[in-house]
Amino acid sequence: MKHLVLVDGNSLLFRAYHATASKYKPLLQNKKGIYTNALLSFIRMFEKILEETKGYILVAFDTHKPTKRHQLYDAYKQGRPETPSALISQIPLIKQYLDLIGVKYHAQDEYEADDIIGTLAKEASNQNKTVSIYSSDQDLLQLVDEKITVCLLKKGLREIKCYKPPTLFEEYGLKEYQMIDYKSLIGDPSDNIKGVLGIGPKTAQKLLQEYDSLDNLMQNLDNIKPILKIKIQNSQADLELSKTLTAIDLKVPLPFDFMQTEIQIRLAQNLKNFYEEMDFRRLAITKYARIEIEPNTTNTNANYNNKEVSRKSKEVQEVEKE
Repeated sequence: MKHLVLVDGNSLLFRAYHATASKYKPLLQNKKGIYTNALLSFIRMFEKILEETKGYILVAFDTHKPTKRHQLYDAYKQGRPETPSALISQIPLIKQYLDLIGVKYHAQDEYEADDIIGTLAKEASNQNKTVSIYSSDQDLLQLVDEKITVCLLKKGLREIKCYKPPTLFEEYGLKEYQMIDYKSLIGDPSDNIKGVLGIGPKTAQKLLQEYDSLDNLMQNLDNIKPILKIKIQNSQADLELSKTLTAIDLKVPLPFDFMQTEIQIRLAQNLKNFYEEMDFRRLAITKYARIEIEPNTTNTNANYNNKEVSRKSKEVQEVEKE
């Protein structure tokens, strides 16, 4: 059976960058001073994902523009540290790599990568296709169902844990449909979503185990501990906003459907040249330097021109051995 793979491009990119950034040694650069540490790590992880790909694949990215969530809440994601310029400079290179191997990628104004992933995942699931999602964003756990598996990067780029409904219940004690309410109660500091002040993961878990849903909990406030009742009542406006911000949009008006991300294999001399220009010597002899994954349709993003970049052989070999 053909299988859809969806990759959170921003999540993988940030993970690739920070896993190889160290205050004790400089970031990898080519001879022209272009940073390549995230590019190399991204490719190495993506090759592992490609090995599991049989059928369809898409990489989703955020845009640099405000989303619908920002329109609802000005402080959404406020307070995050500024994205390093060394990371930003590698985004075109990573998209160039995806162009060369023929993997479709997409970003859409007003929406986040999560929304693109959620829309395509549910579309495929509803058509009896199995789906795997790769990210480090726990918000995507709300998409888990019998056909959708969410694989989270836990430590750097080395540890991945995949969640199906039983795995999710084992770790959180909750069903997949409860994850939105769970995140709404505890909030998300990384996105500046408040939730209910004073309610943490354990309390939220117990409340949902007893009352099943946030709506049912709100109808039974008189039956819970007075201190919890007061906390929820005092945070009711934040709680409602939190649920709206946390819920992934499953109806993004995409200009394509998941069937248009089907992949086929063909020769890829350009990819081999790309690796050699960067002096990624080990990558240049892998099977992905000899084949290319070609979607049935053209990429929805603008192509990036090839850049003649190379890097110091010794530095690359050191990273590739890690």
